[in-house]
Amino acid sequence: MNCVKCNSATSVVDSRPQETSAIKRRRKCGACGHRFNTIEQILIETKLVKEKVKVSKPKVKFRNTFDDSFDNANYLESLSDYELEELIGR
Repeated sequence: MNCVKCNSATSVVDSRPQETSAIKRRRKCGACGHRFNTIEQILIETKLVKEKVKVSKPKVKFRNTFDDSFDNANYLESLSDYELEELIGR
């Protein structure tokens, strides 16, 4: 590490562990004699990986003609009693 005053190389005079995962160090500059403290800690980087998801649009098939022809008897059988009464008009 370099000195904060003259930017020369420094040496460690004293080193003490902290309560956390940090280390407190007392440093001294070899050129100007300035003393200062540093607290050094390991930084853990976590990377968030974004996944690319391919979303396809639903495919629509249009029909011009109906396969089943309309059957009057099947339609009338599928109606409930109330719907039949409404259709006939009482």
